[in-house]
Amino acid sequence: MEIKLRPVNQKDWNFILDIRNQEDVRMACYDTSIIDFTTHQKYMQKLNNAPNCHQWIIVCDGKDAGQAKIDDSVLGYMLKDDFRGKGIWSKAYPLVLDEAKKFNFKKLKGTVKFNQEKQLDIAKKLGFEIIGKVFRNNKEVGYDMEKKL
Repeated sequence: MEIKLRPVNQKDWNFILDIRNQEDVRMACYDTSIIDFTTHQKYMQKLNNAPNCHQWIIVCDGKDAGQAKIDDSVLGYMLKDDFRGKGIWSKAYPLVLDEAKKFNFKKLKGTVKFNQEKQLDIAKKLGFEIIGKVFRNNKEVGYDMEKKL
């Protein structure tokens, strides 16, 4: 299995939206609603103009498999349903880490919802530590995590 990263361009926006609106991905997000294209387009334009945001398409054996991004030290990733559970993120993560270091990030942050045990396991295996809890509407909903580079 060959895994590569390539920078996101505007032609990838529909692909990213399709992944974001998959049920498993939505349920991992704090906003579980289906996102419409206009809202997504505004969000992607904002990310494109953010100086400390970097995004990549994860390519597996020549096929677009997912997206990874670092936005102000916050790491996020998503994979298409048919690419999940195959170890793709485990192979893509070191590539994203190399990119983070090129952009002089000193740490990466992330969050994992309490009910996302598999994602928590993955984050811990990749060296992330729980540093606190995430609150939404004064209710604890997940773990605040960090990894020093």
